[in-house]
Amino acid sequence: MESLSYLEIFRQRWRAILVAVVVGVGSAALIAFSIPPTYTSTATLFLTVKDVNSTLAERSQFSLARVNSYTDLVRSSEVLEPVISDLGLELTVQELRSQVSAINPNSTVNINIAAEASSAPEAARIANAVADSLSRLVSRVEDFGTFSVSLERLIPALPPAAPSAPQKTVILGLGFIGGLAAGAALALLLARFDHRMREPGDVRRVTGLPVLATVPRGHRRPQRDGAAPDATVDAAFAEALARITQANGGAVPRILLLAPAGATANHASVLLGVIGAIATTGRRALGVDAGAATDDDGALAQFAGTEGLAELFNESTTLAEVTRSLEGSEALFVSAGVAATTEVAAEKTLRSVLTRFISRADVVVTQVTSENRPLNIPLIAPYAEVAVVVVRYNHSSEAELAQTVSQLRIAGVRPIGAVITDVPNSRHVELMPTWTPDDFASTPAKARVHLRRKGVKPETSRVSARAVSADPPEAPADDGESNTDSAVSTRSSENERVVVD
Repeated sequence: MESLSYLEIFRQRWRAILVAVVVGVGSAALIAFSIPPTYTSTATLFLTVKDVNSTLAERSQFSLARVNSYTDLVRSSEVLEPVISDLGLELTVQELRSQVSAINPNSTVNINIAAEASSAPEAARIANAVADSLSRLVSRVEDFGTFSVSLERLIPALPPAAPSAPQKTVILGLGFIGGLAAGAALALLLARFDHRMREPGDVRRVTGLPVLATVPRGHRRPQRDGAAPDATVDAAFAEALARITQANGGAVPRILLLAPAGATANHASVLLGVIGAIATTGRRALGVDAGAATDDDGALAQFAGTEGLAELFNESTTLAEVTRSLEGSEALFVSAGVAATTEVAAEKTLRSVLTRFISRADVVVTQVTSENRPLNIPLIAPYAEVAVVVVRYNHSSEAELAQTVSQLRIAGVRPIGAVITDVPNSRHVELMPTWTPDDFASTPAKARVHLRRKGVKPETSRVSARAVSADPPEAPADDGESNTDSAVSTRSSENERVVVD
């Protein structure tokens, strides 16, 4: 991402860098251990010049001027053919020429002859043989009566203790450096073309919305029987509820809409975590399953095959018959249901269903996408007081996030912020520096669905009468709204009326 530093990019994509390093070192190791070893042995010759008619200085000057020319003779046929013959090598002159070399160290009369071979003894034999052959050639060529030049083997070649090639440490080091460089390039390339959400700045850049809270990865694991709840996850959902309340002007909304950014973010445990956090505050929370949560890891397995929202839309049951308590919590839950229903039926009865929901609970929470049927964002959004976008760390993309926010705004709802879920436990995200004063409203969102006392005639439909008898009056928790007292006195259907502001 453009707003991230290189260090942050590398930290986020350390796995790609690690894979590249492993591949680089592995390839280098394969090369280093597949190359046959090569041993190098060196023999040192010393140049001696004898001339009774010259001084020591003249002989020294002659030696320094002459010695460098002898190094070129080492690779000549006159030197190498006798070596092949004496040692019985199965090599040609060209092949042996590639295995020997000679240098004259500066300001010396020494000649170092090096020979390479597949074994240490063989390298020493060849180096000594080449040195002897060169010495004989020079003695024969430079013999002029009283003047003679000889090359004496000052230091014989010995079998080396270790191979000179391949240099495994160097090759492995180069493999590591190459893998690290390739990993860094890969991380930058992924950052350029990977548009998945990871940072609060990513969400802000795409939508302008603040990230109100983060939920660690453990929330997706199903709770085992008898296991203690994850305090970290519970604290994260409690923090999310507190920030949602703060962003809503200090009031918990009556109807809260969770809008997942993409299918991978549509996880039932988010809905359950939010209503669980609401229940711990003493409020009566009601979670409504829209029926399209994916990869829920059995979070809603206990409600599979039970009547629920679909039956309420079809007016074939009552709220009391489909409302169930969540195990280990005071929260209530309405499953998606099993009946076949249509979007037209849902649109027709949604108002009355929501009225019954908010009559039964202080806070109604549902998690819906535009792909849900029959309940979806276009249907529920006009009734929701507050909408929060659910972003899954490293899964939700820019396009999915932008599409979800656009769908909410088209439906007439401006989301107050986002919650990032599935954040790695080792990843600490500091949110407070990312907030601005405009992220938190001074007044709560206006209720869009509520109960008012109206002098209306009682409904005569069979289903309405059934609903009245099945839902006895209950005193709702005090939520601070001006219409609470009238709501308590208007539980029966003859006094209920949906008002959409």
